Amino acid sequence: MVGFHVTIRTSASPLSGLYGRVWISLIGTLSESPPVRVEHCLLPGSAYTVVIKSKEEVGIVVLLKLRLEAQPGFPDLDWHCGDVQVRRSSEDPEVEVFPCHKWIRTADGNVELRNAKKVMCLKKKETLAILTNHRERDLPTKTTVYQVKPFLLINGPHCVDMSSVTALGPNFSYIRQRYPVNNVHYIKSFIERRTSWSSLQELETFFLFNGRENTIAKYVQAHWQEDAFFGYQCLNGCNPLCIRQIHNLPPNLSVTSEMMVRPFLPEDSSLEQEMEGRHVYLLDYEVLDQLPANTVNDKQTYLAAPLCLLHYNRQGELKPIAIQSPSLIRCIKIFFAKMWVRNSDFQVHQLLSHFLRTHLIGEVCCTAALRQLPEIHPLHQVETKFSSKNHAVLTLTTRLLLFSCGESSPEGQGCKHKTIRKKLYIYIYIYSNLFPQSFQTAAEMCKFVTMVIFSCSALHAAVNFSQVCSVINKLTEVPAAMSRPPSQTKGSVSEEDIFSFLPEVNSSCHVLSVLSLLSQPAIDFVPLCSGATVKLVEEVWRELKMIAKDIADRNSQLELPYTYLSPDHIENSVTI
Repeated sequence: MVGFHVTIRTSASPLSGLYGRVWISLIGTLSESPPVRVEHCLLPGSAYTVVIKSKEEVGIVVLLKLRLEAQPGFPDLDWHCGDVQVRRSSEDPEVEVFPCHKWIRTADGNVELRNAKKVMCLKKKETLAILTNHRERDLPTKTTVYQVKPFLLINGPHCVDMSSVTALGPNFSYIRQRYPVNNVHYIKSFIERRTSWSSLQELETFFLFNGRENTIAKYVQAHWQEDAFFGYQCLNGCNPLCIRQIHNLPPNLSVTSEMMVRPFLPEDSSLEQEMEGRHVYLLDYEVLDQLPANTVNDKQTYLAAPLCLLHYNRQGELKPIAIQSPSLIRCIKIFFAKMWVRNSDFQVHQLLSHFLRTHLIGEVCCTAALRQLPEIHPLHQVETKFSSKNHAVLTLTTRLLLFSCGESSPEGQGCKHKTIRKKLYIYIYIYSNLFPQSFQTAAEMCKFVTMVIFSCSALHAAVNFSQVCSVINKLTEVPAAMSRPPSQTKGSVSEEDIFSFLPEVNSSCHVLSVLSLLSQPAIDFVPLCSGATVKLVEEVWRELKMIAKDIADRNSQLELPYTYLSPDHIENSVTI
């Protein structure tokens, strides 16, 4: 009678253990072994070996079946299994590894794991009938669990069809810190105040309590009104995706060297020469044009769609030299013009640079991998590894969006608004015509997968965690909403009027609380490529550690360090 030595490994996380018991059986090319109950408590980080004997010849073990059984009188906990290793004898040097690396529940019933060596596991490539049957059972289950539905529009983009985070199951849930930073306590006290900020002194007192532990926020508070710091943030802030270098002025920007920008240029140069020398940049927020603004505290807010021209001068500073918008007169003070630009940047950053380009890209690729690829497939492991927490965030976000702007909203308008429909159909066109529908070569696929990994890791770190640098100063530097329309009369606005443009106190504090949560790592933060189980990824991780050291050395010489693209600060999954 053949005896297989089977080692069950529980993941090292403190919450991975199980009070219950596990039944295990081996499925080979010739027969299936009878199930054996593992009589051990599965503690976090533990490894227990059992011997499975079968009267019949099992053959080559290609599948392994696990089933949880609750222990009477004990909580029915989920179990996070690392992997299962199989040897034909205790001395056998050859080990067959069946990776799991996921949560298993008693409600899951029989969970089948594939041999790690059988990586070419597409259905049409299977050579064994038993594996073909396994895929035929697996595909309908996956496509039933991971379904998609139209997002807001019937013919528009699709999103995962989940009514709640609970429905996602433990493998795609997200653990958040309840109080991400200690000083959020002082923000909560303002939540009920529905009046405007009264003075700059009041804001400084607010910052004293809520930003005292944040050295970067202190730097921002000291420099936020400077033109050079405005330009610095366009490249190194939380939204570096909007700025682009230009060689010609766009037709909708009415600027000449003689009219507005002459004082900002070198005496021996012109605007045309500076553009030829690659020293001129543009921020364009045309995507916001004609979009309706939100209502906050039952009061209408206002949006602008400005164009901002910037110049990289000979002192190495990037400064704004012209700001134009249909709703902003040219003679408005640069201080307020920059506020309107930063407000527009806030909207574009949260919805496009952050939500669309990292979360939604990650969701569509992760959902496709979950539906079509077996768990042992390398692409399945890559896609789910880099966007494993994304579905929970998107499920919450989708519910919030549908509640606030869906057809059942109090206004009864939702996305019936023709302007919003027009904007959404732009992205439908991009998906249908510019998003790759198929790949002809392996190089094309590698390029696409690299883009997805970058979007779900490095790009998300750059546009999300960097929000903490000015989370307190966003009250004045980056207002989330503007409570007054732009002035249309020359000289009618003074710097003392700033507080009438800012959102009310409770609205500001709600924004700060959310941004504090967004910009803090989760309890289950996993750095990029750490905890890798694939040898190739382990090699990449060693290279990333060297890159992180180089970045740390560079940051030690900077007045304002930039840490968000350091691999040890990049999370392995999109999360929130």
